[in-house]
Amino acid sequence: MERLDDQSGKLGPEAVADTRSSAMTSRLNMPLSAGYLGYTVWLRFEVPALPPGHEQEGLWLLAEPTYIDFVTLYQRDVDGKWAAQIDGDLVPIRPKTGVRQHLFHLTPGQTALVRIQTTSATQFQADVLTTKALAATLAQSERSMGLYFGAMAALLVGVWAATAIFRTRALFSLAVLGTISTIHVFNVRGYGSLWSPPELTTWASHAVGIGAFLLPATLAWQIKEQLTRGTRYQWTNRLLGFLITLNLLGTLSVPLGFYPAVAWVNLVSLLTSDVVGVVLCVMALRRQDRIAASALLLMAYGLHSVGGIPIAILMTGLIPWDIDATLLWQLEAIAFTTLLACAVFVGMVTRYRQAQFAKDQAIERLALSEHSLEERIEQRTAQLSEAQTALGQALESERTLRHEQRQFFQMISHEFRTPLAVIDSAAAEQQTFPSTELQSQTDRAAQIRRACRRLTSLVDSCLINERLDSTGFSLQASPIKVSELLQHAAQLVHWSPRHHLQLFTDAAPGEWVCDATLVHIALSNLVDNAVKYASAGEIFIAARKSESGFLEISVADEGSGMSLDVMNRIFDRFERGDRTDQSRGFGLGLWVARRVARLHGGDITVESIVGEGTCFTLTLQAQRIGQS
Repeated sequence: MERLDDQSGKLGPEAVADTRSSAMTSRLNMPLSAGYLGYTVWLRFEVPALPPGHEQEGLWLLAEPTYIDFVTLYQRDVDGKWAAQIDGDLVPIRPKTGVRQHLFHLTPGQTALVRIQTTSATQFQADVLTTKALAATLAQSERSMGLYFGAMAALLVGVWAATAIFRTRALFSLAVLGTISTIHVFNVRGYGSLWSPPELTTWASHAVGIGAFLLPATLAWQIKEQLTRGTRYQWTNRLLGFLITLNLLGTLSVPLGFYPAVAWVNLVSLLTSDVVGVVLCVMALRRQDRIAASALLLMAYGLHSVGGIPIAILMTGLIPWDIDATLLWQLEAIAFTTLLACAVFVGMVTRYRQAQFAKDQAIERLALSEHSLEERIEQRTAQLSEAQTALGQALESERTLRHEQRQFFQMISHEFRTPLAVIDSAAAEQQTFPSTELQSQTDRAAQIRRACRRLTSLVDSCLINERLDSTGFSLQASPIKVSELLQHAAQLVHWSPRHHLQLFTDAAPGEWVCDATLVHIALSNLVDNAVKYASAGEIFIAARKSESGFLEISVADEGSGMSLDVMNRIFDRFERGDRTDQSRGFGLGLWVARRVARLHGGDITVESIVGEGTCFTLTLQAQRIGQS
């Protein structure tokens, strides 16, 4: 072929045919690839003669690409005039030959002129075929295209179905990218112009240029959704957003008529987006982030960028190349879409596994939390139960304390009042009826001292009761004469007109180390009980040192005695035996006496026979001076 550039667009076939070969722009031995020129290009070549035996067959020129706006073939007719055959994607369907490629009938052995006028890339590749070869070529071409669109349709159906099911942005962007790629191939291969109504022929031609801008826009969007959304790559995210906006605005250049001037934008955008995708995938692999998905994405964007370079070279006409750029782009597109789909699904599987792992961990943590909560509930329940028990004990203690307080006040109201009444009565009688008789005054003085001693004993029992319950209590041990202990207690018998004292101290030791104050109180309580509860008669007080080295002091009476049941509980606090009907005493004397004995390492025992009397025996262990 010989090429002639017609920048003015005013040359006719006669002028081109008459142009000398030396004046032609260039002589081509491969398909035309001149890039985005914006002016008319003429091609001139000689049609070969039919081979021998094929004279009855016709010759045809089958040319591509299909997106050339106007292609006109000129040959001389029988009259020697130039006859024109017009084709192109801006030519309405009726004048066309009915196939999507540019098809022209050739006259063998004559010069043929081809006039190319287009706003797209100026390309032209053609085959001269016989009728039989033309049929075989068209059949093979459509069979290949059918397989291609069938494979793409199956892939897109799967992607769109997954998008409808999983509703993820990455799947949706992939589905849109694959759909636009398929539609763009459909238009580039001429099906849009072939099947569009005549009134839409112009827009069918514009669809190729619009698709050329939509492809880089959707690719940048897909990379943004797949790699930068929600990440720290905000500047990269903004760059991709800028490319999307720039290419969407570039679609306006097609209907406005300045597409050739800005067509380079979509090529640069595709390459930029691919480079961004490759870099992000490499960084993800270095971080070992979703390795399988990142590796597939790296392969996809790497293939797209490597495959896009020769396509860009062919489209811009920088280097002449004897290959079909559209076919190369088709193969790259289906491989690219398949790799992207695999990457997206692998990423979804990875995220699903991560989510499943996180779910299992959450369930495990929940189980641990439930177990911990159950333990805390059990612990809190136990604490509440303990608190409830403590509260119950406190309430019971409060009730006991209130009961003891009532008993204490009853004791005060009675026990303190009785000796005070005796004192008051004796003093009033002495005042009202003064007597000069010594015996009468002595008896009244004895009554008063007996009542005062009774008050003192009651006060001592109350005070020692509180002292024994205190946490800081300790014995105040010192040596004391045993005879003084017994005489002090025996005074209560001397002051009683109903009783007589029998005191036995021969077997007693001279001194004993003990807390004299406490022992005085204990012995006074024992003797006071004997005087108070025993009937008239003898009261026996005896002391001796036992074989085990303890001091034993016994107080016996000739009273009515007590039963075994009473003896088992007579030493309890506030226990008054079977004499509660007499309203005398408040049950502290024997309890205090036993406490004193046990603090001294001893005890109190009781022996009693009903109707014959009772004997209390107090045992005391010798203490060391200063011992607590």
